Amino acid sequence: MQNSRLEFQRMRGGWLQGFRPIYQKELAYWFGTTRWASQLVLWLGLTVAPVLLATPDTSPERGISYLAAFLQVGSNLMSIGAVLMAQSAIVEEKLTQTLLWIFSKPLSAAGFILAKFAAYGVFVGSMVVGLPAIAIYLAAAVVGFPPGISFFNYLLAVWMIYLLVMFSVALTLLLGAMFNRVSIVASIGIFVFLGGTSLGSNPQLRFLQPYSLWALQGNASMALVGKMPPTAWSAMGCAVLMIGLCLSIATWRMQQYEH
Repeated sequence: MQNSRLEFQRMRGGWLQGFRPIYQKELAYWFGTTRWASQLVLWLGLTVAPVLLATPDTSPERGISYLAAFLQVGSNLMSIGAVLMAQSAIVEEKLTQTLLWIFSKPLSAAGFILAKFAAYGVFVGSMVVGLPAIAIYLAAAVVGFPPGISFFNYLLAVWMIYLLVMFSVALTLLLGAMFNRVSIVASIGIFVFLGGTSLGSNPQLRFLQPYSLWALQGNASMALVGKMPPTAWSAMGCAVLMIGLCLSIATWRMQQYEH
């Protein structure tokens, strides 16, 4: 009976062992101080303020222009910003030997990677995408937009952008697990994002673009006006699969640090 209990306790740790403390540590980094406030001001300044200032006051479609510009321009800045935010998430811990100390505790590679990804997911969902998306919607509602623009369609569009940004986070965590230099992680992460956005300009690969995760930018703008193409569901599925693939490879790479 005692042996069964010990075996059950070992199984409880499982492949997510150590997830909770790492997740709480990462959340404390972002929300435990006033860092969240400065980050919120930064993202409002990067994604909301330029949209409000660049749209002419005389535009009859100013409200819809706010939302469309936020989805298109804002998503580019958010994705690149996500790479820069996560570029040192793993590399610095490897360089300072902190990672070896962390893995001397009861911690699995999957728990480590997924905890970091989940914490970034909360921060990105609230401070990078969520609150700026609410702010721009309120600004658009004040100036007015056509009655055909539904809040549900806007939420769906924002969800697509969130998936795109979280892919950048997952990719950066993978690169951090593979390389030991922050500059390499950031360079490759930004290059992959920019290369993906130009996929439609390549004659040989153009047919893949509607089904790829990089189609989500255009799909978000179309979903906003209720004209989302059927391929948008494939693009969202592609984003989820690519995120899962990045996290899986990152977990496999980090298993060398497990004791």
